[in-house]
Amino acid sequence: METDVSYCSKPGGYLGARKPVLLTASFFCALLLLSLVSGGESQAEDKPAAPTLLVTTGAGEKAPGDSASGVPTSSRAQALAVKIAELDEILLDRKRLEDSLRVEKSAQSAAALQSTNVKKLIRLEVEDFFAQTSNRERLDSLLEDYKRSADEENAVRLRVQSVEKELGDQHLRFTQAARDVERLKAQLASEVRQRDSKRIQAIAQRLDRTIYFNEAITFRCSTAKSLAACLADYEYDGRMPQWVQEHYQRVLGEEIRDQVSDLKVSPNWFSYRTKSDFSQANMSLDGTVSAQVSIEAAVTAKKMMACAILDVSYELCDSKSHSLIVRSNRFNDQVLINDQAYGSTPVSLMLDSGAYEIKVSVGGVTKSRSLDLNGDQVINFNF
Repeated sequence: METDVSYCSKPGGYLGARKPVLLTASFFCALLLLSLVSGGESQAEDKPAAPTLLVTTGAGEKAPGDSASGVPTSSRAQALAVKIAELDEILLDRKRLEDSLRVEKSAQSAAALQSTNVKKLIRLEVEDFFAQTSNRERLDSLLEDYKRSADEENAVRLRVQSVEKELGDQHLRFTQAARDVERLKAQLASEVRQRDSKRIQAIAQRLDRTIYFNEAITFRCSTAKSLAACLADYEYDGRMPQWVQEHYQRVLGEEIRDQVSDLKVSPNWFSYRTKSDFSQANMSLDGTVSAQVSIEAAVTAKKMMACAILDVSYELCDSKSHSLIVRSNRFNDQVLINDQAYGSTPVSLMLDSGAYEIKVSVGGVTKSRSLDLNGDQVINFNF
C-alpha cells in the first residue's frame, strides 16, 4: 500500500503524451486506496468492543478478641490482625488499579474514535480525488495521522491488557488473603472455645457445695412472752435468700479466685435447701431479743452458672464433653489438634462435641485424620 501511495503522490512535471498516462494511473491508484481504506474501516467497525472488567470487593472485618475475663491475646489473634491489615492494603491497591484501568480504557476509546475520524477524512479525500485534483501533501498527512493513531491505539490496548492482568493477579491475592482471614478466624474461635471449655470444666465441679454459717439477729418481743415463745414466733425466712447469696458468693469467690478475680453471683444462677436453728439467744428486761441462727445451706448450681460467671456463651455449658485419646507406635512424636500442640503421645483430653483435625508428626513424616467427636474415642496412628 505504501508503494502505491508513493507512486500516486509523485510530484508532477510530465509533459506531452505522459500526462494522460499519469492521470490514468493516478485514477486507478486512488480507486485502489479507497477500496483498502473502506475495507479496513469496515473491519474496525465490525470488531466487538473489549469487555469491561467489573470487580466487587468487601471491607475487612474486625478480628475477634479474647473473652471479657482478660486472657492474653494468642498468636493466632495477632496473625489475624496482620492478615486483616494486609487485606485492607490489598483493597487500597485494588482501588488504585481500578481507577488506572478506567483511565486507560477512556484513553483507548478516545484513540479508537480518533482513528475512526481519520479514516472518514481519508475516505472523503479519496472521494474528492475523482472530482478534482487531490492534494498529495494532505493525503500523505492523513495517512501518517492514521498510522500514528493506530500505533497509539495499540499502545493503549497493551496498557489496558497489562492493567487487567495486574488487576486479575491482585484479585487472586485478595481472595487468598480473605481465605486466610476466615481460616484464622475459625482457628481462633476454636482455640477460644477450647480454652473456655477447660475453664468451665474447672469451675463447674466447684459450684455445688454445702456451706455453714451463723447470722445474728435482734428483735423486740412482748415481755409477757417467754424467750422460747418469742423465738418460735419470729420469722426470718425472708432474709434467708440474701444470707445464702452473700455467704455462697464469699466461699465460692475464695475457691475460684484463680479463675475469676471479682466474683458476683446472681440468685438466678442456683437453687438451695437450708436447715437452721437458734444456737444461742437471750432476752433483756425491755423485751429485746438477741439471738444467733446456725444455718446449713446445700447449694445446687444451674447448668448455665459456669458460663454466666465467665461471661461466655451459654451454649458452651449445654455442650457435652467427650474423652479423646491419641496414641502412636513411635516415640518423640508431636500431636496437633486443630493446629494446637499437645506434646507427644499418648494424649488424653476432654473435648466438646464437634469437628477436629488431628495430626501426628515424627521424623519429618506427618499423618492426619479428621474426626467428628460425638462420643469417647481412642485414635491410633501407625508409622
